[in-house]
Amino acid sequence: MRDVRRALRFPVCLTVLLFLICIWVKSRDQEFFAQSKLPTLTAELVAKDASWGNTEGPTVDSKGTFFFTSRGSFKGIVSWTSKEGARQYLAVATKEGPGGLWVDDHDNILLTATGERKIMQVSPDKKVTVVAENFEADPSITKGPNDLVVAKNGTIYFTDPNGFYGDAPNGTVYRIAPDGKTSVFNADITGPNGIALSANERILYVSHNVSKTTSKIEQWSLNKDGSAGKRTTLAAVENCVADGMAVDKQGGIWLTCYGFGTAYRVSATGKILESITTDQKALTNCRFGRRSERHTLYLTSSDMERVTGYIYRAKVGVPGLR
Repeated sequence: MRDVRRALRFPVCLTVLLFLICIWVKSRDQEFFAQSKLPTLTAELVAKDASWGNTEGPTVDSKGTFFFTSRGSFKGIVSWTSKEGARQYLAVATKEGPGGLWVDDHDNILLTATGERKIMQVSPDKKVTVVAENFEADPSITKGPNDLVVAKNGTIYFTDPNGFYGDAPNGTVYRIAPDGKTSVFNADITGPNGIALSANERILYVSHNVSKTTSKIEQWSLNKDGSAGKRTTLAAVENCVADGMAVDKQGGIWLTCYGFGTAYRVSATGKILESITTDQKALTNCRFGRRSERHTLYLTSSDMERVTGYIYRAKVGVPGLR
């Protein structure tokens, strides 16, 4: 009798396993179908240049000037206005070019200096200072700081991915407190890349990759001192290598997908609502305009060879946060 039970146990377990696999495959198919049926906008090309290479770090100052990073033959910050077009603003972080940018309330530009392994600040008169350095949890595997966001009280959060496709050692999210002290916010997810705060600054969002085609947005509640509270997964997005993000006034999160030329708008409850596509596929980041341009979402991209940089924009229905 015992041998009979033992013999029956394997086919039963196999049946249960196959049933669970079928449920997982069906769920994935439903996600693919839902994403393919989304309302979609096509972004408008604003500018391109062969000296920009891989563009990143879109941000806008109080005057409405749009800034982004150039990581090609020119390594530094480029400015753009509809009146003057694109101009080389400042060569900075020239080992690889800057990664993310953020303009604070005083029009200082905070940036991740990826090759230098530093966080830097550029004042309106273009004076460069170092905000943080020697912060890496493990310098032997780090690839350098990638993207950043700054809270109203001056707290800086930034990502250091260590890799981008879910197959590298876990990356690190750091926090720089208003007193200048840098600490590890989290070191438990693969490839942390894009980073953003909710409107009330009580939630920190981080996008990351779990495979070459699947990405997730994680969310942390923030403690009063800005440290990490409880973490939950907000959304999983297929056909996406997650990159930069921007948040709108309804709590929607625009997530850019490198290699796919698509940005998805994800609701505050994790539902994928709509998308924007760009002709070039190496989409890296996005940021809303300011003042009269809060319905304009700017997007940075390049060709997949990362030679020519491209800037796009799209008019969206819900205005954005900074």
